[in-house]
Amino acid sequence: MLIELLRKNRTVRCYERSRRVEEADIKEMLECARLTASAANLQRIRYSSFTGKSADKAFPFVTLGGLLPPDKKPTEKNSPTAYIVMASDKEDFDPNLMIDVGISAEAITLAAAEKGISSCMIRNFNKEYFAFSLDEKMYYPMLVIALGYADEGTCVVDAKEGESLKYNKKDDNINYVPKLVVEEVWKKKKQ
Repeated sequence: MLIELLRKNRTVRCYERSRRVEEADIKEMLECARLTASAANLQRIRYSSFTGKSADKAFPFVTLGGLLPPDKKPTEKNSPTAYIVMASDKEDFDPNLMIDVGISAEAITLAAAEKGISSCMIRNFNKEYFAFSLDEKMYYPMLVIALGYADEGTCVVDAKEGESLKYNKKDDNINYVPKLVVEEVWKKKKQ
């Protein structure tokens, strides 16, 4: 059921290095992404992928776990084994394009979760490193998705308005992610 897949699809920042994400898996994720909605059906997103040694080399150019203390952040020993870069041929991203990015990114991460592959959407990355060209056009990265098999746990914790929504990682190697309960986000109109 979708709700179980959404619960499973939590951000992971530390990955097993012994298991690699295969290009066939990435192709299936991108097949899901290409089928998503697109404003005016313009389909402006293009994708690039990093696997194997290219993924290893990319790790210094992303920032994972910005809210975590240094001793809880991933290192090269537990870095992602693949990345998908979402890009556009425009440097200035309009709101509709960014909505398309969100929809496609969620499709990619849900497809990954269904395969048992974990992910992390990253906006803090070196844009020059992840830019690429296709057909003599330059593509500017908007989002990088890290992929791999989890080397840490995740747990959704119910939260109420006013409580801290900051994720944290305890000594049990589990990321605790506070999410507002449905009663907090569903504001019913008074009759």
